[in-house]
Amino acid sequence: MSELIKVGGRSSLLSRIQIFSVIKALQEKNKTKNFQPVFRESAGDKDLKTPLWQFAGQGIFTKDLQEDLINHKVDIVIHSWKDMDLRERKDTILIPILPREDVRDVLLFKRNKWISAPTEITILTSSPRREHHIKDFIKTFFPTPINTFDIKIESVRGNIQTRLRKYLEHENGGILVAKAALDRILGFKDEENQIPELPAIKKLISETINLSLFMVLPSSIFPSAPAQGALCAEIRKEDKELESILREITNKEAELTANEERKILSKYGGGCHQKIGVSVLTRDYGKITFVKGETEDGKTLFSKELSGTPDFSFDRSEVWPPNAKMAARQRERLTYSLPKDVDVFVSRGYAFPLDLSVNPTNQILWSAGLSTWKDLALRGFWVNGTCDGLGESEPPMIDLLLGRKTDFVKLTHVDSDKQNSIYPVIPTYFVSAPEIPVPFDTSKIKAAYWRSGSEFDIVTKRFPELLEVIHFVGPGSTFTKIKQTIGEEASNQRVFVSLSFDSWVERYVKP
Repeated sequence: MSELIKVGGRSSLLSRIQIFSVIKALQEKNKTKNFQPVFRESAGDKDLKTPLWQFAGQGIFTKDLQEDLINHKVDIVIHSWKDMDLRERKDTILIPILPREDVRDVLLFKRNKWISAPTEITILTSSPRREHHIKDFIKTFFPTPINTFDIKIESVRGNIQTRLRKYLEHENGGILVAKAALDRILGFKDEENQIPELPAIKKLISETINLSLFMVLPSSIFPSAPAQGALCAEIRKEDKELESILREITNKEAELTANEERKILSKYGGGCHQKIGVSVLTRDYGKITFVKGETEDGKTLFSKELSGTPDFSFDRSEVWPPNAKMAARQRERLTYSLPKDVDVFVSRGYAFPLDLSVNPTNQILWSAGLSTWKDLALRGFWVNGTCDGLGESEPPMIDLLLGRKTDFVKLTHVDSDKQNSIYPVIPTYFVSAPEIPVPFDTSKIKAAYWRSGSEFDIVTKRFPELLEVIHFVGPGSTFTKIKQTIGEEASNQRVFVSLSFDSWVERYVKP
């Protein structure tokens, strides 16, 4: 193999950033070799009018580059993995490279339309998947009253800066973009001045975000295009040494999740014309898979699955809460004091006081889960994003978008577990002990689902024998607390995550 290795890709700004990032990683591992970037326009870069779905199966962003590879004009081609079709390749192979960026989509919405909203919202996107997802999303998660307005979708094509300019020029509404694209551009440090226009484009993105309100859309109900945010390298099959070099910068988690998402999409035919989103997340408690969309024959898809936990089956008389129905608890609001201009993390809707206001122009409002987001939206608040019910240890990852570090405080109840909280805790309400039926025979209980650390403490202090049952809990600080209480060795056998109380009942409790 020559000491000069030509690395090809599209000439768009984002593609050049990706290629320079890959070359830097390769150069660090291979000091004696010279990696030379080669850029060219693809067919998809030249035609900015035709909607992407009309090119289904034609490889408009990849075919020209693949021909250069086969004809030895370049040695490696760097692709956004989501652009790659699902077919088997005859002459080339794909190799996953580098850690994956944030898989989520971002909605930007003009601030002046928030203040004086029209009766119609126009959303710019060329993706059938995004168009399919956003209509229901706005109705449920946009703040009152703009969630009731008519929704219009307009196609927008071009590189990220072109699309943002079209959004700024448009009279009305918002635009949907991949967060990975914004993060890659804003986070790229061009120390060698390889991209002269980069500062101007960073400025454009920052100014656009400053003129907008944003939402980071949750993977559970707005899953991404399979392999979104992931990169892959394409090489000729016979280039085994190049394959070995590229494998040194493969990220195993990115490889696993992107491959799994592409495998799931392949069941429905694949392609950018599909209205199907798939997101796979790996966590230490298991693998989470979100699928949502509509197949070509009109079948609705919507599933949330957590793998990696054992199979159990319990009668309703064998579980806490009794009869697998949430134990009632009374709530009472407390006097609170909130520092000025902090970002606000809300554990549940009731934790957000009736007299509290958050300014969406300079404060971030983040919810623990979707039900809390819904509660806040109904009250007219703009919510920027959510932990998606996966626990507050799920980082928002929005510092690049904001141009500053977030400064969250957590609104929750007075007995919340402060020790395991990621954020400073501000109690805004008191919650009573859960109601326990009389009589309550603990000898029959084999499993428990705990919705909070305080519930776990209250019930197990009164009935310490329940410490010995099988415990289920949502991911997050309560999961950490119960593991610490039970002990590491016992936790591996008796403490498990379930994504929600309802999913726990559906999976583990007999009807």
